[in-house]
Amino acid sequence: MKVSLCKHRFPIQPPRGSFGAPGPCTDCGITWDQRQAELRKQDEALIVGSSRDGKCPDCNHTRRLFRFQPPAQAWDEPDYEPPVTFLCMGCWDKAAEAHDEKVKALYAELAA
Repeated sequence: MKVSLCKHRFPIQPPRGSFGAPGPCTDCGITWDQRQAELRKQDEALIVGSSRDGKCPDCNHTRRLFRFQPPAQAWDEPDYEPPVTFLCMGCWDKAAEAHDEKVKALYAELAA
């Protein structure tokens, strides 16, 4: 995995970029999409790299457990870190879907 020490500054003002489509980093030249792909790879490596065998706390089956941590949201306190749990793949998917539905419902409530 490539490690970058750049602090990444993506311009969002024309002519270099926009809020919806930031321009490349002014220091290293990496694009916004490349950076997002790099972050997804790091996240996946953390999930798979920290997996272990054990009993799932949701379904009580003994299986391979994967790290689940809901992503931080804009309304969370700055120092708040969502709790980490280790779930089997089926429960991991259910937890991710439940979190997505919760966030979607909150946004729908705000839009109404």
